[in-house]
Amino acid sequence: MKSKSIFCESRIDYKYENVFSRLDGINTIEGTYLHLLKQLLKSKDSRYHIRYISYRGKILTPLRILVIFFVCKLTGSRILWSCHNIYEHNVPSKRENDFLRFILCRVSNKIVVFHEDIKKELPKWAKKKIFVACFGNYRSFIENQNEPNEEFLKGYQEWLKANNKTNPDIISVSAAKRNNLKPLILGVQEKKLSTLIIAPNRKNQILKGQYKNIFFFSGFVRKELKTILNTREKIIGYIGHDNMSVPTSIYMYASYGIPILCLDHKPLNTIIHDYKIGVVVKDSSSIGECYQNIQKNYDFYKTNCSHFLEKNSWDRSAEVHAKVFL
Repeated sequence: MKSKSIFCESRIDYKYENVFSRLDGINTIEGTYLHLLKQLLKSKDSRYHIRYISYRGKILTPLRILVIFFVCKLTGSRILWSCHNIYEHNVPSKRENDFLRFILCRVSNKIVVFHEDIKKELPKWAKKKIFVACFGNYRSFIENQNEPNEEFLKGYQEWLKANNKTNPDIISVSAAKRNNLKPLILGVQEKKLSTLIIAPNRKNQILKGQYKNIFFFSGFVRKELKTILNTREKIIGYIGHDNMSVPTSIYMYASYGIPILCLDHKPLNTIIHDYKIGVVVKDSSSIGECYQNIQKNYDFYKTNCSHFLEKNSWDRSAEVHAKVFL
């Protein structure tokens, strides 16, 4: 059987490495927009994979999508869209987000989302071409991160010593722009819970004042993070996403058996409720109570993390993607 060429507009990261490695008969091609466009013109019956919207302004962005659409029509190829976020981080307004999402729903032959709640946010007329996939265990990805961060390690160790701790009570790790940290900061300050916040690309001015029980680091932490996640102490992970998306931090925490505190936003709240891998936080005032509820039943939530990964695996994700790509 002749292999299918998949032109990947976004870099093939850990998520899609796991998916593509499980699909037989595919040939993945990465590159810039113009490079992929030239290769697509030479190809027949290929797949053009869009993941994140590459924003180039109000006019150029939809124009680039339409050019791909007409080239695919010309070559008998298909557009496949993995809708990770209802609101793309780099698109400046809701109106533009809605417009670009509408165009992608129209031109895409098949669409992948990562939870039923996201599927419900897309137009009803597109439902027949939408497939619901998942991610999988993130442990091997974390364990292979060996780049040290001496600046983080020095500050973190000093902070632990000052708080007479060996590990934080709560940890938040996210590079997402729409990661709401305010409820966490207010809640843990009130209850004096030691909290580690790793937020690459976020300015630490979010902390209006110096809090002894909070250590905020605005850079990437790799080698040291896996040591923290491998602790035998009962730490809890916080997810502050308020975007309609499935953050990979759910899978990261679950891969280490770490229960989760999350804000009351879909699909996060649905996942936490259905799989019982943590507790949904209504507001900052409930952080302390939710933390104590998890601590009292820590092993219950820890076990459910394993069940969550059994039902949401890379193998299952590949089965869904096979229906989309092949």
